[in-house]
Amino acid sequence: MLNEDFDFKLIFMTAQRSFFWIFLFILLGTTASFIKLRYTAPIYESASIIKVGIEDNANKVLNFNSGMNISNNSNSLIAGEMELMRSEVFLEKIFNSRPLNISYYAKGTVLINELYRQSPFSVVIESIDSSQLDIPYSILFNGNNEYTLTWEDGTTKKLPNCKIGQIVNLPSGNIRVFITDINSIEGQQKLIKKNAYYFVINSPSSVIKSISSQISIQLINPDAQTLQIKFKDKNPLKAADIVNAIVNEFIKFDYNKNAQGADNVLDFIDKQLAIEDLNLKNSEDVLEDFKKTNKIINPELMANNTLTRINELENQKIILDLDMSVLDKLEENIKSNKDISSLIPILAGQYSEGIVSNLIHNIEALENDKNQMLQQATEKSKAVISVNERIEKEKKILLESIVIVRENTQNKQAAISDKIKEYGDIFDSIPSKEAQYARLLRLFSINEKFYSLLLEKKAEYQISKAGIVTNNIILEKAVIPNVPISPNRVLVVSAFLFTSLFLSFALIIVRYLFHNEINALDEVGQYTDAPLLGIVPKYKKEIPVSQLLVDKNPKSVISESFRSIRTNLSFIDNEPGAKVLAVTSTISGEGKTFVAINLAGVIAFSGKRVVLIDLDMRKPKIHVGFNVENLRGISTILIEKDTPEECIYKSSLEHLDFITAGPIPPNPSELIISPKMIAFLEYLKIRYDVIIIDTPPVGIVTDGLSMIQLADFPIYILRANFSKRIFIQNINKLIEDNNIKRLSVILNGVESTRSRYGYGGYGYRYGYGYGGYGYGYGNYGYGYGYGYGYGYGYYEEDKETKTLMGDIKNLFKFNKKDKSASKD
Repeated sequence: MLNEDFDFKLIFMTAQRSFFWIFLFILLGTTASFIKLRYTAPIYESASIIKVGIEDNANKVLNFNSGMNISNNSNSLIAGEMELMRSEVFLEKIFNSRPLNISYYAKGTVLINELYRQSPFSVVIESIDSSQLDIPYSILFNGNNEYTLTWEDGTTKKLPNCKIGQIVNLPSGNIRVFITDINSIEGQQKLIKKNAYYFVINSPSSVIKSISSQISIQLINPDAQTLQIKFKDKNPLKAADIVNAIVNEFIKFDYNKNAQGADNVLDFIDKQLAIEDLNLKNSEDVLEDFKKTNKIINPELMANNTLTRINELENQKIILDLDMSVLDKLEENIKSNKDISSLIPILAGQYSEGIVSNLIHNIEALENDKNQMLQQATEKSKAVISVNERIEKEKKILLESIVIVRENTQNKQAAISDKIKEYGDIFDSIPSKEAQYARLLRLFSINEKFYSLLLEKKAEYQISKAGIVTNNIILEKAVIPNVPISPNRVLVVSAFLFTSLFLSFALIIVRYLFHNEINALDEVGQYTDAPLLGIVPKYKKEIPVSQLLVDKNPKSVISESFRSIRTNLSFIDNEPGAKVLAVTSTISGEGKTFVAINLAGVIAFSGKRVVLIDLDMRKPKIHVGFNVENLRGISTILIEKDTPEECIYKSSLEHLDFITAGPIPPNPSELIISPKMIAFLEYLKIRYDVIIIDTPPVGIVTDGLSMIQLADFPIYILRANFSKRIFIQNINKLIEDNNIKRLSVILNGVESTRSRYGYGGYGYRYGYGYGGYGYGYGNYGYGYGYGYGYGYGYYEEDKETKTLMGDIKNLFKFNKKDKSASKD
């Protein structure tokens, strides 16, 4: 049965009654957050920001525009640089540049800390096999410069009494251990009784894989070409060091990559210089020997004009020879898929800006397009395959062009050679010694000019290489982080507290929606028109066996509540004559007998003669309350075994008598509805002013229904935080179907510490409660069959439903018994 109406007071009451659980949830959330923060290894993150780009300042100064982009980074994609820093080739450089081949660890009471650059001992690897990599080696320093190594290799292996600084032979390697801080070692080993330290000899692949998984590279500003490099690790020093290493290695790697073109050109020039240096030296030696042998002093006497023309032709031939060398190199690089762009500047003459140079630039552009596509596609994608086909086509055309250009160059060489021969024939007419001298001098000049040209080219490219300035600028250097990014203390605490509050709120809502107990008298008034006779506060102390409380402390709140009920009864019927009060309830445990006994006592205090009858013959309790035997009573009177005078007992209170139920009969319903019961009541009306009948619960059997109909004051007992709202339907059916118009309600066991309820001129404190009780109920017309013989009946033992949550809750209760009212 769900609550359909919004009741703020009930929600507030539910929240108050759930305070224990709310406190428990918050306590558990706080404890869980503390455990999370205490036992989770912190993760630190360090970051650096760089601006990427390459600029060749030397080419600007020299105005050296050869059609080649030596720096080659102006057209590079930012994505390519990012992938470069993530690549295994690049991360291997980080592994080699930092002390990552060996990791040192210290065991704490809870967590394990990596001692990056802070280890109190160091391990030097003499030789190691790959089978010994990535294995933790526990090390225990024994004193006297000795230590013990322990590791797992299928089985536990141990090397005791190893000497500090001496070579230790492992199964597949040799190492040496040195101590750098003995005080730290002694302190740590006192804290951790067993192996306080261990180290791992890392394989490059494991370290690279670890770095790759923890590195983050993001493009911050595409226009400014700024990148942010982040790295996460449990050691803050290591996180900052790795980031700075990545940045520095990237700058170095990028510089070397962009200077590689110039290095290739310089290497080619150096090889040519070595050859020409030998040729120049030989020609010089031959010329000097000829001069000494033939005593030629004035070579100026030779035919200067002819020689000058020949020299001009020789210069042209030198340029053609250089072009031929470059064309050969180009053809070789194309066929071996090597870089070809770096040889363009050496192409002298018309081919540097002609078809060969254009084809090379086309291939270079296609390669750049291919690299850009590979950032988003694979080698097998159609776009990349198409570009590869175009590149191969351009290379094929370039090879064909080289063949054509080579043929043209050879033709020009042949034409120049013919010219030289022609002028040589003319020159032969000059006297033989001078002519021979001139030939030697011409050969020397050719070698000298070629050598000088190579030196000039080398100087230009050395200047160009020196002018390559990386435009990768470190805008923000990585620093050692002081605060971990995980676990986030504020986030963790907030998350657990939010979860605790959410669970608390959910508990309140669920308990509110499924709240089905009656808590206050005004709730009864919402569902029935029966008069609300009053309330009985919850008794905070242990109720005595007699259940009679009004005589113990007449000025107590509970005594005052029964006096208020006594006063309210006069408003229902104030006519003279003996009155019959019938007290009933829906099920056992609602305080029917407790109310009957104390109401009888408080009426007796007013001077009226009162007799209390235990008509609940299936489960009698009045004799227990007054500490008498139940050998005779109503059952024996109605079967005429005993007389009424023999069964009437005097109580300790003046004017209060009582009659027990007597032995349990097999047919209590027949006895109650018999004419003898009516006659017995008429007899009692002569002797007493008030007759109070404790009837069976009408929600289970109908034994007492006839007495309720005959009563002047039929009273229905409900118990706060125990009776269900559906019980009120029994009240309405008694009024409507059985025409019991005078039926009134008393709410028993109301909390007196939460709120106040005024009734009949008196103020009583009552509150809301929540309890889960096992109960059975039914309409007054639906009862269970009675049993035969003593001990049989419709009642079960009054037990609360036990649950795990209830058991936990009871651990925190000081009073485990419900003292609000006696169970029937």
